[in-house]
Amino acid sequence: MMRTYKVETEDLVEKVYKNIKQMILKRELIPGQKLTQEDMARLLGVSRTPLLSAFSKLEKEWLVESRPRRGYYIRELSREDELNLFDIRLRLEPLGAGKAAVNGNASEKTQLMKLLENVPDFDCEGSRKLFNDLDYNFHGQVMAMSRNNMLEMMLSSYNIISLSNQDEIHIDCKKSMEGHWAIAKAIYEGDPEAAEKTMLEHIGIGRNRILEQRF
Repeated sequence: MMRTYKVETEDLVEKVYKNIKQMILKRELIPGQKLTQEDMARLLGVSRTPLLSAFSKLEKEWLVESRPRRGYYIRELSREDELNLFDIRLRLEPLGAGKAAVNGNASEKTQLMKLLENVPDFDCEGSRKLFNDLDYNFHGQVMAMSRNNMLEMMLSSYNIISLSNQDEIHIDCKKSMEGHWAIAKAIYEGDPEAAEKTMLEHIGIGRNRILEQRF
């Protein structure tokens, strides 16, 4: 009986954890916002026990932070934090893209191309939530195709916290989509070197945005 309860509790923690991650990505929870336990428990329809367990898991992934005697907050990145995050992505995402070109199957590669083909024309500044969803889904699909679970898990959280902290950063949608197309084409053609190179260039452009627009 105890074992069944534990499994159910762990499943609930995972569900709460995933829901909060999505809320951060969609900017329903914004950087610096306090996560009031009562409000969050009511919103998600759970007790405090799985909620606090989910908070703890999110804190380990740098998505939330615990402030002594003040509670949990959505993590707000400094300029240095953002640059450090991009430095990590510059090292890891090209690796994932190269692996995706080799390990991704034909169906996955086709799906990656279709993901971009189905993107409607939109204004990044007026539809930042849509851009965040598209960007997160694209990079997530590439990392999933790498067949490296640790890499996929790490970069999932890094990309969410990175996107959620760039609401005030101007993004050239056209240039970003061109980068996605170049990466997808290299992966589709099974060219790991080109996939690594195009991903490196794409992430480098994002890092330069921080250098130019954060003071």
